[in-house]
Amino acid sequence: MQTFKDYYIEEGKLSKALAMGALATSSVFGNFVDDWSDYYQTFGSSSKPALQAKAKENEARATAVLTAGYTVPADAKEAISIAAAIFDGDDGHSAAELKDYLEKTGAVESEYKTKVQYGGGPAKSYWQVEPETAMDLVKNSSAYFGSKFHKAFGNDALKRLQDYDEKAWSDILEKNDALGATMAAAKWISTSW
Repeated sequence: MQTFKDYYIEEGKLSKALAMGALATSSVFGNFVDDWSDYYQTFGSSSKPALQAKAKENEARATAVLTAGYTVPADAKEAISIAAAIFDGDDGHSAAELKDYLEKTGAVESEYKTKVQYGGGPAKSYWQVEPETAMDLVKNSSAYFGSKFHKAFGNDALKRLQDYDEKAWSDILEKNDALGATMAAAKWISTSW
């Protein structure tokens, strides 16, 4: 958890007020912004100064998005419910916790406005999962995709997805919200978060 000292940079009423506001915001969102930076974006866990600066910039943007408020569209809510049910209890995380993190992830990653990465990057879905990440998850973390995954996507779903190339993943992540949310949840679960 971040402390007041982390935010209190200069003396004076204005900077003290800003520091208190930033601290209050981080408390409102629990550890999500830090976790998102460290485990979903992976910039925050870097020891390189340039990446640490990028992490702070991304964390400020994430906090601003969450503070401004967001609406989760119906298609994303349904997808999040499916993903949260699939991974409920995995690595000690409840469906409610996963739902909360997936809702916030979608807000921060896309503001629920696009399923294609801004700037032409490879990430797709509201949760901005890169096809390469999805390919890695189904091939190298297949233990996470058990009976609940197969119940949601079909008995041979994992085998089919393991054969997908980057183009196929790009297409399906953009079109299939449930799979996009599931890959985002798998990304969270596969970390030490």
